[in-house]
This record gives sequence, structure tokens and C-alpha cells, in this order.
Amino acid sequence: MNTPKESVIRKMTRLAIQHNAVNLSQGITDEAVVYDLAWAGISAILGGSDEGAKKLQTLTLSELLNIHPGEIETHLNTPLKDLLAVLQPERDRYNQYSFPFGLPELRTAIADYTNRFYNFHPDPDTQITVTAGSTEALSSTLRAICNPGDGLIIFQPFHEMYPNQANIFGLKPIYVTLNENPETQQWDLNKEELSNAAQNARAIILNTPHNPTGKVFSEPELAFIADLCQKHNLYLITDEIYEHILYGDHTHICPATVPGMADRTFVINSISKTANASGWRIGWIISPPQYTPQIRAIHDTLVVQAPTPLQKGAEHLLKMPDAFFKNIHVLFQQKRDLLVNVLREIGFQVTPPDGAYYLFAHYRTVPALTQMNPTDASMYLIEKLGVAPVPGDNFYQQGNNGDNYLRFSFCRRLDTLSEAATRLAKLT
Repeated sequence: MNTPKESVIRKMTRLAIQHNAVNLSQGITDEAVVYDLAWAGISAILGGSDEGAKKLQTLTLSELLNIHPGEIETHLNTPLKDLLAVLQPERDRYNQYSFPFGLPELRTAIADYTNRFYNFHPDPDTQITVTAGSTEALSSTLRAICNPGDGLIIFQPFHEMYPNQANIFGLKPIYVTLNENPETQQWDLNKEELSNAAQNARAIILNTPHNPTGKVFSEPELAFIADLCQKHNLYLITDEIYEHILYGDHTHICPATVPGMADRTFVINSISKTANASGWRIGWIISPPQYTPQIRAIHDTLVVQAPTPLQKGAEHLLKMPDAFFKNIHVLFQQKRDLLVNVLREIGFQVTPPDGAYYLFAHYRTVPALTQMNPTDASMYLIEKLGVAPVPGDNFYQQGNNGDNYLRFSFCRRLDTLSEAATRLAKLT
């Protein structure tokens, strides 16, 4: 069994901090978490119960001050922490263990949310498991449905957690390469290569919208993948955390809704990207019911459960109006265009992503970087310009395509990206 490697992405974040560089390496934002999510979490933590949380959701300052005896002027100069202490209930539910596989109300919210956007209503009791983020969701799924020695198809460039988790569980990664087509400004799927790989595999991991290329797999591509899965009896594990970050006329199709795929698709998702809440670690798996008991048993053994009060926040998020989700891409579009333009001005070759929030940029056409390997090019940008990307070869296991790329994340604030653009412009 291969030993998992340290995350290069998180290593680049540490280097960015060390060199006071603008961190465009890791997919974490410096923007505030969605406020309604945060407040729902606070209400659950402090309220501790259904009644307590509900009271906090509507509490006014006047009502709070009336609880405290004494002069209002004194209370106005009292720390909010001390004023709110009286709201803690004697009986607490939300800060304790709950169902290992997720609060019933959150699982119901996930089912309704999935149905709202994809016309697919999974059963909250038999198909949905709430997890400690999407990373643990993938671990629990892989361990439940695969055995050591099974082949696992991974599209490269890939997120590093896919091969690392395959190694942990003794699986055999089979890599299928997406190739950039500068003329069409697309990343192409090699169907012949995928067909050959399918003959020796047990499962496919599919990330759409895709990190790091931004590719959104089309309906014909998903139909082709579905046919292969049915022909070779493959499982399909989908990572859909960028589902609402889409540009132009691109739409996200949940592969579980493709004909013939409901009984073999495992949908992995989380609130991390949708709500700017990567630190909350609230994710979920939607699985065919016959596999759910094993997934839940492994999940329980690995982490017991996701944090109870934060599950209440996630429940609130998933019930937000359609407009919230449909407008998430608007600001990301501005950020994408800003970074695409500056990288092109410097000399990078960039295919604008159709989704997600990464630019996988070909750097060999940049005079200052052309002779450097990806790590040296990344370190040059960090040390000399104060901007941190990720070396492109971190996203490949086979071939030398990764030797030509750097990945930049554009999920930071607009002013942060503007500062990065100013620094990068010095390369010209």
C-alpha cells in the first residue's frame, strides 16, 4: 500500500503565510460566511434546544434588556457575551451527540433541496448520511463499496484527495486524462481511454464542476459515462460541491438523475463552497438504500457524527430561497474575469472555467517562468511577487501534462484578487 502524501495544496498555503503572499493556492475564501448560516449555528449553540434557538432567531434588543434588572445605560456598556448568558437553557440538545448519520431535520432538508434543484427526492431515512465534510464522505463511501485491489478511475488533473484516499484503502487508481483544447477553449474527455479503463475498474470518481479545470461535464458526456457504468457494472461516486458556481449557459446535471444511474450513483456534497463555510465540515452522501447501512457504520466508526449545532445551520442554509443559490455565481464571474485577464496579459494560456473557482493556467508561454518546473515557478511567484499558486504536477500522476500548469484559486475577495493582479502584473 502506498503511503499518503502531505497535501501540497495546504503546504502552499503555509508558504504563502510565511512569505506574506496573496494565497491563491487553497480553495478557501477570505470572505465572511453566509450570515444566515452563521446565525442559525449561533442560535443552535447558544439556544441549545428547539425552543432556545427559536427564541434567539426573533429576539430583539429591547426584549433582551428587559430580562436584565437595572439601568438600561449600564446594560448598553455590558459585553454582549454577558448579556446573552441568560439565554442558555437548563436542558441542552444541540451541543450533544445526535444521530450519527445526521439530524432528521437536516436529512429532510437535504432531500427537499435535492428535489428542488434536480427533481430527485432521496429518502432521508434510507439514502442520506450527514458527514464531517465531503472528504470524510468520500472515505466512508470508498470503504463501503470497494475492496483492496479494486480499480478506481480518477480523471486527471485531479484533486489530491482522490488518489490519496485510494492509497489508504488499497485501491488501484486508473487515470484518465482530460486534455485542454486551446482552440475550442474546452477540456476534452478521451472516451476511448475511459472505455479501456472501465474494463478494469470497480468505480469512477467524477467531479463536476471540476477542480482544477472548471470543466462542467455535459449531458452527452454523462450519458456516455452512464452507459459505461451499466455495461461494466461500475459504481459512480460524484463530487458536486461546486454545483452552483457556473458561468454562461452551463448547467449542472446531478449524475444520479441520468437514466439507469439511480442504483449505482453515490452523490457527495457539502456546504463548504456554497456558503463560504469550508471550516464547518458539514457534508452528506446520497446513496442507493442498499449501501446506506454500511456507509453509516463506517462513518460512525471514523468520526461518529458531524457537529450537531452546525447541522442546524446547514439545515437553515438549504432552505434559503432559490435566488440565493442562483446568484452565487455572479460575484465569482467578476473574480474569474479579473484573474483571467491579468494572467493573459502576462502571457499565460488560460481556458476560462465553465464552473468552480479555479484557473488551471498554462505557464510555459510566460517568459520569466518558461524554463522553470512547476514547483520552481510557484516558488518564484511566492517569493518574488507575493502570490501563491499550486504546482500543476500536483494534479497528475501519469504523463507530463502537469509540468505546464499552475493552479490559481479566485475565491478570495475582489480587493484581495486586485492586489494579486497588481503583483502578478510585474511579470510583464
